[in-house]
Amino acid sequence: MLSLLILFPFFASFVALFLQKEDSRFFAILVSFLILALNIFLLLNYQGNIAYEFSLNSLIVNFHIGVDAIALYLILLCSIMIFLSFVCLDIKDKSVVVSIFLLQFCIIGLFSSLDALLFYVFWEFSLIPLIYLIGRYSDNYKAGIKFFIYAFCGSILMLLSIVYTGFLYYQNFGYWSFDLLAWYKNDFTIPENIQNLIFIGFFIAFAIKSPLFPFHTWAPKVYAKSPTLVSVMLVSFKMAPFGFLRFILPLTPDTLTHYCFLLSLLCIIAILYAALIAFKTKDLKELIAYSSISHLGVVVLGIVTFTYNGVSGSVFYMFAHGIVTGGLFLTAYMLYKRYHTFELDFYKNLAKTAPLFSFFFAVLLFSSISLPLTISFVGEFLILQGVASVNLWYALLAGGVIILGAIYMLNIYRNMFFATCEDKISEKIVLKKSEIFVLSILSALVIYFGVFPSVILDQIASNVSSIFEIVQTRNIVIENQKILDNIRGF
Repeated sequence: MLSLLILFPFFASFVALFLQKEDSRFFAILVSFLILALNIFLLLNYQGNIAYEFSLNSLIVNFHIGVDAIALYLILLCSIMIFLSFVCLDIKDKSVVVSIFLLQFCIIGLFSSLDALLFYVFWEFSLIPLIYLIGRYSDNYKAGIKFFIYAFCGSILMLLSIVYTGFLYYQNFGYWSFDLLAWYKNDFTIPENIQNLIFIGFFIAFAIKSPLFPFHTWAPKVYAKSPTLVSVMLVSFKMAPFGFLRFILPLTPDTLTHYCFLLSLLCIIAILYAALIAFKTKDLKELIAYSSISHLGVVVLGIVTFTYNGVSGSVFYMFAHGIVTGGLFLTAYMLYKRYHTFELDFYKNLAKTAPLFSFFFAVLLFSSISLPLTISFVGEFLILQGVASVNLWYALLAGGVIILGAIYMLNIYRNMFFATCEDKISEKIVLKKSEIFVLSILSALVIYFGVFPSVILDQIASNVSSIFEIVQTRNIVIENQKILDNIRGF
């Protein structure tokens, strides 16, 4: 069934090539809904640990796939946002449909990969449809070039780390293996000095895609100047944070612990720096972009401080961030489609001219600032709780994102929806049925998972525990090896 979920969008992209232009949108909505339904079916029948495992050996890349609850929920996030985007957006070019389905094929494949080289293949191939969409439809193609250069350089470093880890496995056991489950076993230990080298390659690759300070400079312009569909996809696909969980935590825990202060500092700088820029921006889409970067810094902080609550909160917050920020990009598109501008000063008194839109926007905005009983609050609270158990100052500084976020978001909402100006918008904004459907689904998800977060947290609990068990076992093996080396006089 997992193979069907991966290959479904791949074959759909080829079918879309032969469609008439006017049929593309209906086909995209239908297929994306079927993919979402299949995704939900797999999640409802998930039995724990690594499920739906399948392996097909080859000479170079082994097709070894399987998913845990973390991967399934991140795939579900992608499926939800792709379906809702096709419903909401006016897709007039079938090349967009083809590109998005190819991208979905890569993302589902990446989250399902249990082979490091297969993970890399999906990671790298996902650049092709993204670069095509940015290059063809973006208002600033140079931003797309910058994104490609950053991403490609990071990918090369990740490949070097993967190959080197495979070589270490060869040195230990006499044969090459890139199987992640084999890498996780306690008989494969990586010395601390070697962990540093492997960590650098993985970290830079994932920090670029996160995006994390100081590798974030490509992100604001790409988010703001790309088509809304691309912006939604970029914030929905949590490839980089997932990479931290798959590679950095289980393979290089000693390096992560050793450099915890430096990594936490980078995350805190990203959180506060992006929030301050968002406070000053005058463009709605740029504001959402910088807000996204700030909140992603919170996600990575929860991972690098390496506590159970921090990692659990980060996984939950990945899902929440994709729903909320993707939803905000869609609301920005709804305004732009009617008035052809993202300038914040243009929009006034929307509460009177668009009361229903104002309500939906408020739900997403309040979740963005982590209001209790919304989806973002749960993840952010767990992250800060985990960070505080490591260092209270880290949590206090990172908590500044809540305060700054509340200030600039509520200020924007007041100016856009309640400030009066006679020269601005006066006619009523009537939402389409498709737009009401999309915003209703997003609002329902925001409230439901804010009130009942245990639906996700209970399922990912065992997977997060498994990561800590791998690290704990590995640390015991390394410590025993150090004792033996001391006895032998090494």
